[in-house]
Amino acid sequence: MLLKLAFRNIFTRKSSYVIILFITFAVMLFCVANAVFDSTEQGVESCFTSGFTGDVFIRPTGNSQVSLFGDDTPVTGELSRLECVVPYADIVSYLSENNLVKGFTGQVTCTAYMQSDYTSGPLYIFGVNLSEYADLMPSLRFVEGDAALPGEKGMLICADLAEQFSVSVGDTLQFTVKEGPSARIRAAPVTGIIEYETPNDIFSRFVLVDTDTAHSLIGMSNAAGTPVDIAEEDENLFTDELDFDFDSLFDDAFDTEAVWVDIADDADETSVDDATGSLSDGTLSAEPVTGSWNFLMVRLNEGFSSKKAIRKLNRTFRKNGWPVEAVTWRHAAGSTAMYLYWMRLIFNIGIIIVLAAGFIIINNTLVISVLDRTREFGTMRAVGAGKRYISLQCMIETFMLTISGGILGTVLGIWFASYITKLHITFTNSFLIQLFGSEALSVTVTPHNLLTMAGISVLLGLVGWIYPVLTALRVTPVKAMSGSK
Repeated sequence: MLLKLAFRNIFTRKSSYVIILFITFAVMLFCVANAVFDSTEQGVESCFTSGFTGDVFIRPTGNSQVSLFGDDTPVTGELSRLECVVPYADIVSYLSENNLVKGFTGQVTCTAYMQSDYTSGPLYIFGVNLSEYADLMPSLRFVEGDAALPGEKGMLICADLAEQFSVSVGDTLQFTVKEGPSARIRAAPVTGIIEYETPNDIFSRFVLVDTDTAHSLIGMSNAAGTPVDIAEEDENLFTDELDFDFDSLFDDAFDTEAVWVDIADDADETSVDDATGSLSDGTLSAEPVTGSWNFLMVRLNEGFSSKKAIRKLNRTFRKNGWPVEAVTWRHAAGSTAMYLYWMRLIFNIGIIIVLAAGFIIINNTLVISVLDRTREFGTMRAVGAGKRYISLQCMIETFMLTISGGILGTVLGIWFASYITKLHITFTNSFLIQLFGSEALSVTVTPHNLLTMAGISVLLGLVGWIYPVLTALRVTPVKAMSGSK
């Protein structure tokens, strides 16, 4: 009876069609806007996670906000000395046995002044196992050359940067890191020129080098382990109790013009370069560093959520008392990704303001629609209809209006989103490419979008039903039948 009466009331009033059209338009707009921003979020995330941050970023805990580019604390942030991931061996053992983890690799970070025969400039240096890193980042593609093998010196440089520095595979670039009054100078050959699936200005800000060169640049020890605290009284090895004359250490010293060393004809021609720690044939004199890393980038197996993986990893880290934490790709990229996030947030706020104005109009229309029926409600109450019956009737009518408009708006939103994708809108502006995460605009309505639309429809139904019905029912039947509102 109630459903039949509700249908009759809806189809006999012209205002019902206006309400449905308002709701349809608002829901469609919100559906498309939501789909666009969800798609751009996925595009930017894919660009970063497959390019240089991984799915999960493991960093040492501390008071500052640290990303792959160093200290990202607002205003005062700079690339300060970064802590190491400890205990490295235990963390590696745990990650190796974790069924969520597909692979992982370590990284050390520093800033250096890179110089070629033609130009120079400051860049971020990412010290990684080059071959392992290339396998872990699927959007990294080789234009020329290949990654250096473990134990070999080399670097990977993006094509734009290679063009800027006028270098090709086989050329040697020099790095300079200033530390106080002195400076460290190291060099490595370009073994590969790379490009990324999605162009991004961020990729031209760093160079991938072998770990030994990076460690040598920043003066990081090759040893891995947990720092040991030494008591203050044990720091001074020479105390006043020792009667020792330091000047006597040099009593037998004398000056010399030169040092002559005879090398046998059959001796190995390989020599060691004291400045770089490398052999004359280009290989490294020591085994690759296994434990001195600032960060770990983790790639998850397909189908696993990064948020769930991060929660699980952090529970294990806290349980074992390890001073590290797992965070998302956005924290790994730091301020380089945050401005994109804020831009999308501003756009979202603008859309919400527009939709809020539309929802206010819709709600006012629903309220007026109910209040205009005050005389009808008074007559129904005079012939014996209770407040509960009238409330249910209004509720059914209002929800039929909002849900009908919601379904129609969602269907139109899905169609419009697919139409936008079929138009194959492409971007040439680098900022828009970074903002939308790809060169082409792709819009997809997700199940989360559909749930959001359903929630909006229910919310509109509640807002448009409760207040006006309560107001109308406060009027007595006599006043209502006389036309009072």
